[in-house]
Amino acid sequence: MFTRLRSFVTLLLFMLSGTTFAQVLKTNDNTVNLGIGFGSTVTYGHGMKGFPALSLSYEHIFPKEIGPGLLGVGAIVAYRAASYKESVVDEEGPSGTYKFRYSNTYLGLRATYHWKGLLSEKYDIYGAAIAGVRLEKYKWDGPKSEFDAFYNYNHTKVFGGLVVGARYYFLPKVSVFSELGYDVSWFKIGVSARL
Repeated sequence: MFTRLRSFVTLLLFMLSGTTFAQVLKTNDNTVNLGIGFGSTVTYGHGMKGFPALSLSYEHIFPKEIGPGLLGVGAIVAYRAASYKESVVDEEGPSGTYKFRYSNTYLGLRATYHWKGLLSEKYDIYGAAIAGVRLEKYKWDGPKSEFDAFYNYNHTKVFGGLVVGARYYFLPKVSVFSELGYDVSWFKIGVSARL
């Protein structure tokens, strides 16, 4: 067991220590990003707790340069949920608990612009615009009341965003990335892979 672990670590260090990096981003490249976002751009309410946003996006670079850079188009799917739980007490004492669960699923189109002056074999700095729909779901579980219909609903809303991002390639086709701006979350980190 220990020998396998040592062999894996040796192989990993060998791969990371190589001097070969990816080629500079070019036309017709395809990239997939898997990210986790922090700081919700949607207000969930006081006391709600949840897991950071998860996102998956795809980008295809246009076959022709546009201005001093490259334009990428693609799509993004993301999910974020939060919940709140509290005990209900009325004049007769404890009567149960209720739980609110609020979730958002984002489906959108994404355009990125990579200025060639900021591209290298190791770095890729870009701006992105996102437009799509947000599928909002709010669910209430607790003692029955006349407010059940009010607290359980599904809505579809339009959303948009602008971010600035950067990738660092630590392997020829694999990079880490971070994005800052108004999107599914205020700050996002993750892993990108060129296909």
